[in-house]
Amino acid sequence: MMRMEAPCTNVVYDDKSGSIICVDTGEVLEDHAIDPGPWWRVFSAEEWIQKTQASSITFSVHDLGLVTDIDLSASGFRARRRQLEFSKMRKLHRQLRVKKEEKKLVEALMMMNKYAAMLGLPNEVKETAGQILKKLFTVMKPKQSKLSAYVAAALVKALKIHGIPRRVKEVLSVMGVSEEDYWNANSDISFKLNLASRPLDPRQFISKIVTNLGLSTRVMLVASKIIDVLKRRGYTEGKDPAGIAAAAVYVASIILNEKRTQKEIAMAANVTEVTIRNRYRDIIDKLYIEVLV
Repeated sequence: MMRMEAPCTNVVYDDKSGSIICVDTGEVLEDHAIDPGPWWRVFSAEEWIQKTQASSITFSVHDLGLVTDIDLSASGFRARRRQLEFSKMRKLHRQLRVKKEEKKLVEALMMMNKYAAMLGLPNEVKETAGQILKKLFTVMKPKQSKLSAYVAAALVKALKIHGIPRRVKEVLSVMGVSEEDYWNANSDISFKLNLASRPLDPRQFISKIVTNLGLSTRVMLVASKIIDVLKRRGYTEGKDPAGIAAAAVYVASIILNEKRTQKEIAMAANVTEVTIRNRYRDIIDKLYIEVLV
């Protein structure tokens, strides 16, 4: 009866001989094997990070991040002698990377990345805003003076697409863009790109407002229920979602005896007191709220 030997599972690769060897038996399982590792060598952790970091496609730069760079870090007599030549090649390469007609797009994307970082926006928002700007520049050429307005509109569109609650006024304030310029740019993006974005749900603003005011979870739940009823009856359409959320929190805080002033809630929600008063009247006039003790 033939005895079947168990396969060797403890193997090592000998890089000097190119052999795969079983550690348990010493048997050479394969000779002159191909080394599956990298062809380059490194001598520090920094070199490893630099050489293993592959480029990934990103819409936050004009060429999708598919960049070829000329490395000047090589050592040796020949490399040092030709370093000046390589430096000139790198400069020319970087100049050729940006075409004349792409300069305005590059500026817009740089601006988008700058303000996205200032606003603390996640990468998916930057990627979506980058896609919007790239598509926009294929169908029109925005004026230089209105570039920041189009960047602001692209960021707001991306925020809405991903359902991230940020007020338009907050973005415009950080970027120094007027509301008129923003709405004109927003219209261009919507019509020229046929880009639809879902409106923000006012309930998404409740958590931040309640946390800023130090209110209980019960206030959050009641405010969410109030907005749910308003949405089902169509009373939230065309109104600022942050203002609706602030008014709902104001009503809920009164019901649950955790009342905060309209001024306090306005500051926590970054809206005006007038907005809260208007939305508060909508809730009181259009809803019948019964409190069971």
